[in-house]
Amino acid sequence: MPDSPLPVIDLAPSFGHDPQALHAIAARIDAACRRDGFFHVTGHGVPLALSHHLFMLSRRLFALPEEVKRRWHVELSGGLCRGYDPVGWQALESGRPADLKESFYLGVDRGPWDALVRAGTPNHGPNQWPDEALVPGFQATVEAYQATMTRLGRHLMGLIALALKLPRAHFDPFQRNPMPVLRLLHYPPQSASRLDGQIGSGAHTDWGGLTLLAQDESGGLQVQREGEWIDVPPMPGTLVVNLGDLMQRWTNDRYRSSLHRVVNRHSGRERFSIAWFHDIDYHAQVAALPGCHDAGDPPRYPPITAGDHIIDMYRRTTLPAAA
Repeated sequence: MPDSPLPVIDLAPSFGHDPQALHAIAARIDAACRRDGFFHVTGHGVPLALSHHLFMLSRRLFALPEEVKRRWHVELSGGLCRGYDPVGWQALESGRPADLKESFYLGVDRGPWDALVRAGTPNHGPNQWPDEALVPGFQATVEAYQATMTRLGRHLMGLIALALKLPRAHFDPFQRNPMPVLRLLHYPPQSASRLDGQIGSGAHTDWGGLTLLAQDESGGLQVQREGEWIDVPPMPGTLVVNLGDLMQRWTNDRYRSSLHRVVNRHSGRERFSIAWFHDIDYHAQVAALPGCHDAGDPPRYPPITAGDHIIDMYRRTTLPAAA
C-alpha cells in the first residue's frame, strides 16, 4: 500500500464494544480533524464488490454519447441539482476556467408524497435515473451504496462527537431527514488545448459536514497544507474522509475544512471517483458546539441553516451558460 501524508485510521475496532478502542479511534480522528480535516479510513465496512460494481456502472454511464447523457441534464430536474452535468458546467475555483470534469448527482429519492417535497424544500425531490436498458442495475446498485454510506456517515458522526467530548448521539437530531448527495465523477484526459490554469477540479473546500471519497488508481487529489499542495495517493480498499465548511463552522474553527483540488496529470488517462457528501437536515441550525467556545473564544460565526448554506454554494459555483 502506498504511503500517504494523511493519517490512516482503522475503523474496525469502533464497530465493537470496547470503550477503550472506541475512544482511541476518536482521539486519532480528533488529531486529524484539527490538522487538515482529511484522513484515510480502513475497516469501514463498505463491501469491496459493491464499490467495484458502482465504479463499473459509472464508467458505463459516462461512456454513453453526450447527447444521451444530456437527456438527464441537471437543468431538466425541475430545479433540483440531480442528474448529469457536463464538462465545463462547474467552476469551483473563482477566477479560474471551468473544471475539466463531468458528473452525475443523486440524492434521497423523494416522491411527491414526501413531507419535505410537499413543503417545497429546495433540492428535495426525485432523482433522474438513467434508462435501465442503457446502464443495467444502476438504480439498485446506487441505492445499495447510498444505504451503506448513510450508515457509515452516521457512524463517523458519532465518532466525531466523541472526539469533541460530546455524547456519541449528539448529532443524531441533526440527521433525521438528511440531504446527502452521491456524486459520480469522471475526469477525461486533459488535452493540450485546455485553457491556462484549467484542471480537473479547481481548488475548493467542501460545503457541508463530511465527504467520503472512493477514488480509482489514477491519483490526482491534492490537499493544501501550510500553503503547499500535497498529493493524496489512492490506497486500495480505503476511503478518504474530509470535513466540510459546516463542520469547521460548527466547531468554531477547532476543526479544519481544507482546500483541495484534482489535477489529472496523466496524459491520455481517465480518472473516476465516487463522492458521498454526508450532509445533515436542510433545516438544521448550525451554531458553535458546546465545548468549542467560551468567554475567551466566543462563537465566530452567526447561526445558519445547513440548507441555506449549501444551496448558496451551488449557485456560486454553477455555470448555466455552459450547459
